[in-house]
Amino acid sequence: MIKNLEKIFTDSQAEIIKSFTDLERSKNAKIVCDSWKRPEGGGGKTFIIQGGNFFDNCAVNFSSIKGKKLPKAALGNLITKSSNYGYQAMGVSVISHPKNPNVPTSHMNIRLFCILDKKNNIKDWWSGGGYDLTPFLPYKSDCKKWHKDAKTFLDGYNKTLYKKFSKNCNEYFYIPHRNERRGIGGIFFDNFKQLGLEKTLLLLSDTASQYKNSYTTLANLRRQKKYTKSQKDFQLLRRGRYAEFNLVYDRGTAFGLQSNGRIESILASLPSDVKWSYKKTKEHEAMEKRLLKFIDTDWNV
Repeated sequence: MIKNLEKIFTDSQAEIIKSFTDLERSKNAKIVCDSWKRPEGGGGKTFIIQGGNFFDNCAVNFSSIKGKKLPKAALGNLITKSSNYGYQAMGVSVISHPKNPNVPTSHMNIRLFCILDKKNNIKDWWSGGGYDLTPFLPYKSDCKKWHKDAKTFLDGYNKTLYKKFSKNCNEYFYIPHRNERRGIGGIFFDNFKQLGLEKTLLLLSDTASQYKNSYTTLANLRRQKKYTKSQKDFQLLRRGRYAEFNLVYDRGTAFGLQSNGRIESILASLPSDVKWSYKKTKEHEAMEKRLLKFIDTDWNV
């Protein structure tokens, strides 16, 4: 049963690896694909592109791990869950940090948590996932299409899902100490099982496919647009917000650390190049003022 479930995630990983490899046309990019195991049980595969023409860096991670005690980060508000006989957690996590600041950073995650009984069968389960977009030099048409495509996809399952998942995304990807959202949102769901296991697995697979389609379309639209050194510096400064969220607030990072996860894979989501500056230039202040108008907008369609 577990192997059949894992194939859904490995197929999604392979699909996104193919699309990211197609985006990166440089023969000089560093591409690494590592399969790994963990002493506590389970393992995964981590795919990385660094220093390319399209990507500064990206990561496409698959993991399926076993453990005895369910980490707090996995529970959320499910504090009554019991894992006396252990758990199995599997998922795919994707992060893209493009070189061109006209192309947004993007993130996607799909995951399934299973609580096991003494015969290693699934006693209980729940799912989570979603994707979001973090632009630096934003375009109104891109923001609208990102959300419109998400709504069209989710409406095929249930017409109430998009509104709920979009709101979840805005609330989750929020940086309290900055009083800012991380980006223009997308969809996010957690502790989700209302469709039943079979249909939920299809939802997870389709979430990964829709992310791939939406993001590669946007990336190919903006990848050739020229940019200045100042715009690149602004991208690197704003990437600092991404690093702050992932290290301080992200439950996926916390889960990886609490479950003794593979550090290289957990931190692969961080950008390879980031800048921090005590004081912004006037040009960067103007860029940020414009960007925050986009980030503070509810793009729900």
